[in-house]
Amino acid sequence: MRVVVVGAHGRTGIKIVEQLVAAGDSVVATIRNPRQMADMVKRGAETVLLDLEASTGPEFATQFKGADAVVFAAGSGTGETSELDSKGVRKTLRAAEKAGIKRYVAISSIGASTGMRLSGKWATDEMKDYYKHKRLAGKAIMNSGLDWTIVEPGELTDGKGTGKVTLGTETIEQKSVSRSDVAAVVVAALKSPKTVGKALQLTSGKTTIADAIRALGK
Repeated sequence: MRVVVVGAHGRTGIKIVEQLVAAGDSVVATIRNPRQMADMVKRGAETVLLDLEASTGPEFATQFKGADAVVFAAGSGTGETSELDSKGVRKTLRAAEKAGIKRYVAISSIGASTGMRLSGKWATDEMKDYYKHKRLAGKAIMNSGLDWTIVEPGELTDGKGTGKVTLGTETIEQKSVSRSDVAAVVVAALKSPKTVGKALQLTSGKTTIADAIRALGK
């Protein structure tokens, strides 16, 4: 499978690239900082410079041609508006459609598609704006004509992956999950028809990723 990973040099994006390459897939990594080029090439990915804000939709579509799937792993950084998240998704959705790609997997945030109410440390103005744009992005994905999957993980950690998760389409307890396990779920979901048309809530858990995906309804 030839997969374009948008936001490939983010902390989760890198792990997705590594796991896809390890599985024998062909990876096109999009980055916006030329200084990251050598690192991505070293990891085995064909690498192109594309900026979600500055690059045009046709530029994305050109790089998407010939791919089997797009993984959207990008996110607004410190000091950037969360609006970039929803605009970036819409731009890459249109590019995927123009390039003839059907499969699209995006990483969002836990509860973005289920109407989860933010509380406690999550109920800041910054997080409310972040979730607003994650929900807008999710609606755009769901309304597209693509074979989409949205992975909505809990609080991300940099700990070692366990290979065991809680995964489903219903609201679940807000818990953390490692970026390694998020990447593994994304890679597994990408290749499973059972995940098409689903927004998957994801946290750490006790079920293997393979079993959790097998347990999803048709």
